[in-house]
Amino acid sequence: MTAKIRLGCSRENINCNEIARVVEEAGAAALTVHGRTAADMFRGNADWERISEIKSHLRNIPLIGNGDLDSAEKVVAAFDQYDVDAVMIARACLGRPWLFAQAAAALRGEPIPPEPTLPEQRDVMLKHYQLVVDRFGDEKGTVLMRKYACCYAQGKHGARYFRTHVAKVSTPEEFHSVVEEYFPLHDPKRESQDAESVSSAAGS
Repeated sequence: MTAKIRLGCSRENINCNEIARVVEEAGAAALTVHGRTAADMFRGNADWERISEIKSHLRNIPLIGNGDLDSAEKVVAAFDQYDVDAVMIARACLGRPWLFAQAAAALRGEPIPPEPTLPEQRDVMLKHYQLVVDRFGDEKGTVLMRKYACCYAQGKHGARYFRTHVAKVSTPEEFHSVVEEYFPLHDPKRESQDAESVSSAAGS
């Protein structure tokens, strides 16, 4: 069994070092620490310096750092700059499960795979959906997938329309229909940048 904690209840009541010792003495196999307090919720930046300090208060169990790991580069930096045995990617992987492959490549010193194209991201989401439905059944699986489908569309052109409709689905037919009609498959900003790159190359 492992445990996960925050730095404390608030910035005025940070007690993670003491709690870490209690967790280890209670028999936990590992400790994960998120670098914010409960009062912070998800505001501000995760305090990795505080996470790193906890290592000296543990005798034998691994320390796993968590917070703001939304890129492969940040995962590598966490290992390079802080005293942690492992890291946990949390919110950042919702709608971006390829982040694990990107981080693994970076840690091996290999080129980081590019972000999938929007059609490829849609295909990953549909595979994710099928796995959820296989596990929980059509109705419950579809309802559970609403949240994650919204994550896949986050930050994309037209995401609001997709979220509005996918939040109401309750059957596989409805889910696939909404994905087919509303999932963002075009990124005007990226397409404009690509066009400019082609134009610049042609003019050189």
